[in-house]
Amino acid sequence: MVTEALTLRPQAGRLRGYAEIGGASLVLGTSGALLQISSMPATLLLVLRMVLAGLVLGPLVLLTGGLAEVRGSGHFWRLVLIGFTVSAELLFYFAAIRLANVTIGIALEYMAPVYIALVAPWVLHTRRERSDMVAVAVAVAGMALIVVPTLSLAGSSHMTAGVVCGTVAGACYATALLLMKGTGGTIRGVTFTLAFCICTVLLITPLAVWQTAASHYRFTWGDLGIVAVMGLVYTALCFSVFTDGLRFVPVEQAGILGYLEPVTAPVWALLLVGEHPPLSTWLGGALIIAAGAFAIALARAEAEVPV
Repeated sequence: MVTEALTLRPQAGRLRGYAEIGGASLVLGTSGALLQISSMPATLLLVLRMVLAGLVLGPLVLLTGGLAEVRGSGHFWRLVLIGFTVSAELLFYFAAIRLANVTIGIALEYMAPVYIALVAPWVLHTRRERSDMVAVAVAVAGMALIVVPTLSLAGSSHMTAGVVCGTVAGACYATALLLMKGTGGTIRGVTFTLAFCICTVLLITPLAVWQTAASHYRFTWGDLGIVAVMGLVYTALCFSVFTDGLRFVPVEQAGILGYLEPVTAPVWALLLVGEHPPLSTWLGGALIIAAGAFAIALARAEAEVPV
């Protein structure tokens, strides 16, 4: 009975982590298309969504012992660093989508699992799993099928700047995941997300004020609706669920599962903003899904080995 408990509990935790990360990623796949629809300056949209999410999460974190949680973890300054890293990642991600397009912005951001697979064994002192490397290689091949044709067909004069911003966003995303995993699962997803909100507002607000004033932007009901969706659904809910899932899943596999966001992004871009991805995009998506299924299947098999 003891052996059974030792084997089932980690497996149940991993299944919860897979469900949280995969489910959040599926919902987040719509974010790029909504960003394309909005006429609001990207920095203002980013700040307002974080303010709204912070207003929702702040009381929740405080009433459920969030301050004691942070003090007890001993990771206060790491939490601050993570918050500012995520702020930078979101800023460069928004810029990549606006300068290039939805597919390229999201795809380049999701090169993060490649960076994680390469450096995680040294940073987190974990064993490099051959199955994770195979899954990453398959996912990268799928990502190449999505990105390369889009690059060749794109006509944006700001494409180079968009690619650079997307690459920086991917590096920031990988760094944030590694920093979060380094806390050892002692901090909840809602606490992480509140830190994202606070740091983003502090970092981006001056730029948002300047950009909004320079563009002479006027609020619309459509943009306010997008702010509400991004603040309540994407940030308060999905960010919290995704980061909570990191407590139960190896960071390499979390990155691979996160590929569900770029896989579904072209579908939403087609439905919502009329971007027509080529056939290679669908083939690449199939490879990425196969990579995620492979990683989960191998991890489940490892979890079922008797302790």
